[in-house]
Amino acid sequence: MTIKKFTIKDYNAANSLWRKTAGICSCEKCLRYDSREEVTKFLAKNPETCFIAEENGELIGTVLAGNDGRTALIYRLAVDEKYRIRGIGRALVKKAVEALKREGMEAVTLFCLKDNESGNAFWEKIGFTEMTEAITYKLKI
Repeated sequence: MTIKKFTIKDYNAANSLWRKTAGICSCEKCLRYDSREEVTKFLAKNPETCFIAEENGELIGTVLAGNDGRTALIYRLAVDEKYRIRGIGRALVKKAVEALKREGMEAVTLFCLKDNESGNAFWEKIGFTEMTEAITYKLKI
């Protein structure tokens, strides 16, 4: 397995992986954020913090991470189901966290759907803790 920076050339394979990965939000707004145009903009703003995992030339995992100078977030962590429980997700997160740290970030936040049991278990297993001191709000616009 090889980990390398995510570039827009990886978009088609990554988007295909995201669409088939259980637990990744597929609401209309999230699908819009996953468009080639939006991912291109995200990568332009965060060229050093997004990665893919490949095996034999096949994309098997992704992580999109970025920051606005104050807050760091992890977005699209996905590992192909056939390749899970091999440390790929952990390796992708480690790479993203190291890159965020180099950019001066001291903490990283993420959102995981409540009903994504395997996702929540993964995050806890690798050391993330649930934020009980904050409540997330949204306003549909």
